[in-house]
Amino acid sequence: MMLALKETFKAITGNKKVTQLEMATALGISKQNFSNKVQRNTFSPDELVKIADMLDMELAFIDKNAEFNGEKYVIEQNKENESE
Repeated sequence: MMLALKETFKAITGNKKVTQLEMATALGISKQNFSNKVQRNTFSPDELVKIADMLDMELAFIDKNAEFNGEKYVIEQNKENESE
């Protein structure tokens, strides 16, 4: 069974001791806006990447419309300007 985004955030942030306010601040949005995005599952891919970085986690995107052919693919984000 797959957890809803709300339950997933609760599980992850509880273990990491990160509050919604801290994540909202890191994204440059209000706590209320962050809460709304969690409830409605409306984060942009860039916001999800920032949240994953903040929680020191990897992020995977899944295309639910894609056909599974049994092959495993690994996609890495190209982090430009890391050394700056």
